[in-house]
Amino acid sequence: MNSAGNSNWKTPLGYYERAIEDLRRTREELQEEFQNFKTTYIENLESNLRNCQTEINTLKSELQITQERLVITEKTATEAHKSLADAENAANAAQTELQAIKEIMTSELSANYKIIQEIAQLKEQLSEWQSQVQQPKHENDLSVQILQSLSNLQLQCSKLEAKLTLVSPASGVDYTKLQELLAAKKWNEADIETYTFMLKISEREEERWLEDKDIKRFPRQDLRIIDNLWEKYSGGKFGFTVQKRTWQDAKEDYKRFGDRVGWLVNLVNSEWLKYEDYNFSLSAPDGHLPCTVRVLGFGYRSVGELPHRLRIFLSRY
Repeated sequence: MNSAGNSNWKTPLGYYERAIEDLRRTREELQEEFQNFKTTYIENLESNLRNCQTEINTLKSELQITQERLVITEKTATEAHKSLADAENAANAAQTELQAIKEIMTSELSANYKIIQEIAQLKEQLSEWQSQVQQPKHENDLSVQILQSLSNLQLQCSKLEAKLTLVSPASGVDYTKLQELLAAKKWNEADIETYTFMLKISEREEERWLEDKDIKRFPRQDLRIIDNLWEKYSGGKFGFTVQKRTWQDAKEDYKRFGDRVGWLVNLVNSEWLKYEDYNFSLSAPDGHLPCTVRVLGFGYRSVGELPHRLRIFLSRY
């Protein structure tokens, strides 16, 4: 058979042979391209499959981690809910207990007040009986004995009344010594006694001053007893009540307050009076005593802490 390149290619047979040759070449090219395409496609497909598999594995891992975190979160939420419920129950129990304590305290105070009233009435009756016994001009042994018995009974009533008013039901502290010092107008000694009692009740004798938590939990009954004694024996000049009134009049400005009660030497320079320079007499400004700032940390802590602690302390009275 002649070649397609032969000079006879223009013959019908040559055309035929050349066409067959072109078809064969085209077929080979197509097969080659197909093979190349097949190889490239398969490689790309395999690569894509590997990438997808990697992504799937990554997603599975992330999903697993998310599920684990969700389980932990649900567990934490359950525990938090339980803790919250326990806290609410504890708070309700504490509130109930506090209310019970308040009722007991109110009951005790009411009972003490009634006892004091009854003692006062009894003392009045005893005085009347003494007057009646003393009326006869010629006393006999019986009347003397009755009079002595009435005097003893009146003395016992006075002691009982003092015990009810001077012994704190909260701390158990007996304020008889403070009463005696105030009655004798020994203002300096009375102030030291007040300071000592307040530290002792708060168990802060070593520190020498009260922290916020000590002020907040200091028994109100003791505050009232201390204040009543200072106010009574100073004629309303000293005591926590006077200090609170001055504090409110000063718009809770601690420098203006300190100036009005005589604790500040110079309002402009904010110079505070040293304790040894206090005026322990009735000529002092109203509210000068007791030295509240001393027990609140003056001389031991920064002066800048005074407004904060004064506000807490005076709000409790």
